Amino acid sequence: MAKNKSKKLIRLITCLVIVIIVLIIILRPANKMSNAKYKKVLLIGIDGMDPKISEKLMSEGKLPNFKKLADNGTFVNLNTSYPPHSPVAWTTIATGTNPGKHNVFDFIRRNPENYMPELSLSKSASGLAGTEYSSYVKSDSFWKLTSKNNIPTDVIRWPVTFPPERIEGKMLSGLGVPDIKGFLSGYSFYTENEIKQDDTSANKVIKVERERNSIKTEVYGPRTTKNNKIVEIAVPMNIEILDGKAKININEKSYLVEEEGWSYWIKAEFKVSMIKKVSGIFKVYLKSTSPFEMYITAIQIDPEKPVVDISYPKQYSKELAEEIGLYYTLGAPEETGGYIDKRIDEEAFKKQIYQIEKEREDMFWERFNKFNEKEEGLLAFVFDASDRVQHCFWEEKVLEGNDEELSINPFVEEYFIEKDKFLEKVLNEIDNETALIIISDHGFTSFERAVNINTWLYENGFLSLKKEIINENDGALFSYVDWENTKAYSVGFNSIYINLKGRERNGIVENKEQVVDEIIKKIESFIDEETEKNVVYNAYKSEDIHSGDYMKNSPDIIIGFNPGYRMDWKSPIGAFSKKIIVENKKVWDGDHLVDPTFVPGVLFSNIKIKKNSSHQVDIAPTVLDMLGVKIPKNIDGKSLLE
Repeated sequence: MAKNKSKKLIRLITCLVIVIIVLIIILRPANKMSNAKYKKVLLIGIDGMDPKISEKLMSEGKLPNFKKLADNGTFVNLNTSYPPHSPVAWTTIATGTNPGKHNVFDFIRRNPENYMPELSLSKSASGLAGTEYSSYVKSDSFWKLTSKNNIPTDVIRWPVTFPPERIEGKMLSGLGVPDIKGFLSGYSFYTENEIKQDDTSANKVIKVERERNSIKTEVYGPRTTKNNKIVEIAVPMNIEILDGKAKININEKSYLVEEEGWSYWIKAEFKVSMIKKVSGIFKVYLKSTSPFEMYITAIQIDPEKPVVDISYPKQYSKELAEEIGLYYTLGAPEETGGYIDKRIDEEAFKKQIYQIEKEREDMFWERFNKFNEKEEGLLAFVFDASDRVQHCFWEEKVLEGNDEELSINPFVEEYFIEKDKFLEKVLNEIDNETALIIISDHGFTSFERAVNINTWLYENGFLSLKKEIINENDGALFSYVDWENTKAYSVGFNSIYINLKGRERNGIVENKEQVVDEIIKKIESFIDEETEKNVVYNAYKSEDIHSGDYMKNSPDIIIGFNPGYRMDWKSPIGAFSKKIIVENKKVWDGDHLVDPTFVPGVLFSNIKIKKNSSHQVDIAPTVLDMLGVKIPKNIDGKSLLE
């Protein structure tokens, strides 16, 4: 009797399981590929690819494969975001919505409770297990919508995807991934030479002493709190100086590096606590053995043992490393800081760019080969070293009047010629049922004059200081600001906020519109006395160009600079300068943080698009339309196939 009851119970449970499985299949969102116009979509981003450069190089026959796309498919300008920042633009592309809906307005945002600048790439907080990260992005990206519809989806190094999302495929986070210290960049420079007291980057320099041909020093890793103080955890590093070489000994392993060359990846393990160790990777550039000078990159998250997730699934970062070798995990790994500070020279910087590009292409082909084997799916991949190449190797000088005939730096030209060769391989591999879209987030122009908008607000009576700015480094993080007499302040590279009563902690302004109108009127007539040119092309009320549920986080005014001008490096983080405008003498002499009308991106495709121009908000709905996914009503753009 008991056996019969047991058998009936087993049959009942089996029937219930079958019913549940059937219900899951029925209720699961249907794959929309039956409505798809294309079985597969390959979306390639090339950060900062400029239409002017593209047109010139195509006309000279140097980009034959991009020219083939332009002639047989589509090549149009892709209008960029307000402002044209990479985080804002790539998020706009991914979501098809404006910043008022997706909630990313600038590289840097401000906290109204304390006026402090915060990075927009991700937000962090201390948790029981260490630093925890979350995203500011509030709109659904196209990869989330394709995943909901069971379409195989891979997203590799798309900016502002840290921490990674759960998708129907693989994701490797791009711009926004920090190093193991939680920073977005940062190098160390080891030298026998004396450190100059007036060296602005002296805090990154480590003085070492040689005993015969040996140097004993340390590598500094993650930070922790000990005795109520923040300290950096270090591991010993012993260096043997050989003839034109150096041997790096760390964690009982040795690594050889040639003089004037980059090392392979070096691993370091940092003991954070009794039970926790953090693994990091870095490269060194041996500048000289006599005197000894060695450059160390930021200590990056080890993809084989990530201290925080940088991919989805978590193990994908390790699987990728097993497939292609260790790779840069930092969101923006190019050593622009070291190059600007003259710790590495131009050749060292270029060598690193080549290494990064090789890694990126290896990443691409690892995913593309699997994508190509599928009958359907989406692969979105972003190359971003192109942005840093143009920042540091830009030749056009618009304020000097030589913009009539576009001058292209040989290294910039070389970079895009290599990308054209890469495109040739892609075109040879894709079939007729694959839609190819190549886009950039913005174009480029010159950065000749640096502007401190906080100093401008002070000089024009909108911001009050308790102390006079005497030295260039005085008053950082708004420490001198008299908030009780301040109407407006600037945080970020194109943003002005009103010190609004009831919103900001010490807000005093009750009539926001009046102050906004006063600032816009004055700043649009702001003349650079040295060049006798307008600094600002247009200043926008945020509500005139953006809309959505997150407008409360928006700047009140968005500044559209004229080409040649850009915010300096101090004002975005609440610091001041003695002069409002100074000449930009850094090698970072190309930029895009101007009015978006001057720096559109590009759109190439093997699909003919009828429109003469398009906007970033159109990309997401176009991808969804191609794959037969219903376009949500809250998306601002329209499919370019319509």
